[in-house]
Amino acid sequence: MIIFIIKYLFLFMTGSLMGWGLEVVYRKYFGKARKWINPGFLSGPYLPLYGTGVCLLYIVSELNVHLGIKIIMFTIITTGIEYFTGLFFLKYYKTRLWDYTKLKFNIQGLIAPLYSVFWTILALVFYFVLYPYFYNKIEFLYGNLEFCLFIGMFYGVILVDVINSFNVVSRLKKFAELAEEKNVVINYEQLKIDIKDKFEELSDRVEEFETDFEKRLNQGMQSLKVKKSRPRFLLPFKGEYELMQRLHEQIEKRVSRKKK
Repeated sequence: MIIFIIKYLFLFMTGSLMGWGLEVVYRKYFGKARKWINPGFLSGPYLPLYGTGVCLLYIVSELNVHLGIKIIMFTIITTGIEYFTGLFFLKYYKTRLWDYTKLKFNIQGLIAPLYSVFWTILALVFYFVLYPYFYNKIEFLYGNLEFCLFIGMFYGVILVDVINSFNVVSRLKKFAELAEEKNVVINYEQLKIDIKDKFEELSDRVEEFETDFEKRLNQGMQSLKVKKSRPRFLLPFKGEYELMQRLHEQIEKRVSRKKK
């Protein structure tokens, strides 16, 4: 029983981490944001939705049934996880974690045929590429149970993250309920994009200010440096005022004179 639990804790952890990496790249190059945006509901580098999906896909992969049936099950499982997760946050927390409303034949903006196709393709990649790899890794895990310490640390971190993240969406829910407009829904991803855009705008302004400030400061420091490095009558080489630069200038002058 303990081995069984460790097996699926490992699958959930690995799937959550890999899914997070996949979503980060997707949002940067293909998503609405086209920025490096931390995806998902939690703050850390993991997506439980993918972890859950990997565990269920692993179970289906082990079934002794025809590949066609497995493909159908892959589609139902991945689309179902996406729909019910999105529906829970939408109905209870008034928060939309993703938005498919602009896609054709979408259902409540939570699922769409296009993404169901994507999930099915990813499930097939898992089945043909990752499933054998995971199988071997789990065999390794059985013989090296000390690795469970790392798994335990992962779940300790994710537990704290879950508590904090639910506190955040609870505040968003209160904001939505107190808004003058009825049926307000918070778009979670768009909120992240807006915050990042505002931060980058402010960062640009601060950078401009810092550049101007540094320019003036450097001018003042250079003036001070010149004064401090002024050559002295009795100790002409004690000061370090651009000594090497002056030596190079002398050499260049000599070379130019010889050429003439």
